[in-house]
This record gives sequence, structure tokens and C-alpha cells, in this order.
Amino acid sequence: MATTEQGASKPRAVQVQLASDRRSRSRSATRALDVLEYFGLMRRPLRAIEIARALNLHPSTTNQLLKTMVGSAHLTFDGSAKTYLPSPRLARFSHWISDTYGGDRLWRLIRNVQAESGVIVTLTTPNDLFMQVVDIVGAEPDARAFGGEQRGLSVSIFGSVIGAAYLATQTDREIARLAERARLAPAEQSSVYARLSEIRRRGFVDGPNADESVWSLAAPLKAELFAVPLVLGLAGPKTHVINNLNELKALIRREILLLG
Repeated sequence: MATTEQGASKPRAVQVQLASDRRSRSRSATRALDVLEYFGLMRRPLRAIEIARALNLHPSTTNQLLKTMVGSAHLTFDGSAKTYLPSPRLARFSHWISDTYGGDRLWRLIRNVQAESGVIVTLTTPNDLFMQVVDIVGAEPDARAFGGEQRGLSVSIFGSVIGAAYLATQTDREIARLAERARLAPAEQSSVYARLSEIRRRGFVDGPNADESVWSLAAPLKAELFAVPLVLGLAGPKTHVINNLNELKALIRREILLLG
């Protein structure tokens, strides 16, 4: 994932936060949501050992968590098959989420782009002064990546490629508000504004991460299609991405157009 916006005379140091760095939230609540997300990925009844392996949880922790979710009627348990399944209690919630984000079209989007590009593909959304990873493919095998640290990872909006893609969709007034909150120096703000006009014209932004070993490409998704702002990002070895930049841009453009 790139962290430095191309074209800045003095790249701003980008802050990175792992999901595990922000543990003020309830760990049990996060694990329960991870369980439900995993059911959505697998789309079949699951045994406790499968869930424990996918989420990298101790079997006793998993068993207690699943018993709690059965007790609250969020899961059902088949005693003969020893499998769990989300209960009808979640049906209205799942229908609403599906309607809000267009079913699994975002998942298909990042899977298709990753399959053709061979690099890491992310979906990010703004969270205060950061862009937060809400989904990712290509970082590692799915079974390990599912419960990994990449989902929830955040990088600062200013200085990052994905942040620049998001800022290009915002008004000058909103950018100024964010810049003030981030305490950007006047010279940094001037650099940001100069860059954004080009990004808006091109519809893309690309650039290196802090050590320039990885190069990223990012583009915002159409704001009217989803309930939250989303940015599609690609990241891979610098030489590979730069040598295939035009093809990758064409791939992103085509897949975004297919969304509607």
C-alpha cells in the first residue's frame, strides 16, 4: 500500500495505524462481527474448528464466543452435525446491508481487479484524518488474511496515494478544513491543491510508498453508488506497477464503469 503522494517536493511522513493498535473497542464484539463476516464469505454451515482456524482463535475462546452468539439467537446450532449458522434474526440486517452496498459487487470488483493485476487490491474509506482499509485481497492466502491485521489498517489522508484519490473528490472548503485539523504547513497545503487539479483531470493518482519499493495506483468510486466514500487502490512492486501502469489504469477504469 503506497504511503507517499507522487509529485510532492517534500513528501509528508504518513502515519499508519494497525487495527490492533486501537483496542479501546470490545474485543469480543469485534470477534463476533468477524464470525458473521466469515459466514458471509463461506456461505455454508461451519464447525467451530473451521471458525477458530480462520480467525486464528484458541478453540476454547471460539467455543465460548459461539455459545454466546447462540444464546443471543444470532447463531443457530445443529447438534447432530456440530455446525453453526446465522439465524433468521439477522435476515433484515443482511438485506439492508446488501441493498446499501449492492450485494457482493464490491467483493467481485476487488477480486476481479486482483485476479487480472496480480497485485494487492484494497477498498478504503475515510475515517477522520485517515483512510481505513475495509477490504483487501492479494496480501496473503485468504484463510490467514481473513482475520489478519490488514482490515482496519489506517493510513493518513495527507501524503498517501489513496488519501489523495479521496481528497480529489472533495470541495476546497472541506480540504481546507481537513488540512487545518491535520496542521499542514502553508507550503504543504499549496502542494496538495496543485496536485489535486491534475488528479481530478486524470481520475487517477499513483506514487510510491515511503521507501519507494512499492508503487500504488488509486481511484475513487462513484460517490452516488454507495452510502460511504470508497477508494479502489492497487499496490505492488515498483517496477511491475510502473511498467504496466497504462494497463492497470485501463483495468480500473473498466471495472469501475461496470459498477454502474
